[in-house]
Amino acid sequence: MSWRVIARTDGALAAEPRSTHLLLGLPAATILVAAYLYPILGADPITTARFTGFVDGWLATVVPLAGVLLGYDAVVSERESGALLLSLSLPHGRDDFVLGKVASRVGLLSGAVLAAMVVGAGLVVYPFGSLAAAPFCGFVVATVAFGALWTNLGIAASLATATKQRAFALAFGLFALFVLAWDGIARGLQFGLNRAGIVDGALPGPVQFVFDLEPGSAFQRVTAGFFDPSAAVDGPWYLGEWVALAVFLVWLVGPLALTYRRFAGSDLS
Repeated sequence: MSWRVIARTDGALAAEPRSTHLLLGLPAATILVAAYLYPILGADPITTARFTGFVDGWLATVVPLAGVLLGYDAVVSERESGALLLSLSLPHGRDDFVLGKVASRVGLLSGAVLAAMVVGAGLVVYPFGSLAAAPFCGFVVATVAFGALWTNLGIAASLATATKQRAFALAFGLFALFVLAWDGIARGLQFGLNRAGIVDGALPGPVQFVFDLEPGSAFQRVTAGFFDPSAAVDGPWYLGEWVALAVFLVWLVGPLALTYRRFAGSDLS
């Protein structure tokens, strides 16, 4: 049995629950609402390229939530029920199993994002906007990859734990830290350093770099630097879009690769 069979089977099962429909509808609805509001609230010229800067902050919140909740039970639910050992007794390895799970869960979120982006582009362009195909397609690819990044983090939590409760706590903890609390920590540190007279204004570049290692910050710097003509990525080179892209790619593959290595050598009995 190949990973494709696992992906098809898992995708069909994962898509059935109503909760999955709600999760997939969250980023899709966000894109559509933003595309409807952008021609009304945005500054001229109205283009699909400038739309990226309007919606990327919204996506930096809703896509991580959908991704981790889609991914956190991908493996651990079968491990907890004992179905994982039965599945691995069939003629495929752990790599096929995990790859199939990744393909199915990432594929579900990617399909929802792609469909919403196509409709959203129409809302931006009609009747007075314009289509900037190359930067918009790049933004769509970056958003799909961002969804894959957070889904992979959820699957990594699923690989690293033995129960669904622990996997959920780990996956949602990552979301809470990086999406809900990270900016507040940065602002609190900035306020404290300003009150102490250590800095005057923004955080020093190296400190800002540490805070920009968070996946959402990397995503927004990539979209601003490569796809949004109205944005400029200011600061030293290490705060630029190319470094952000490297950080983004590390997040995309690193945690999943590390947890898979541990999963591949672990005793599942």
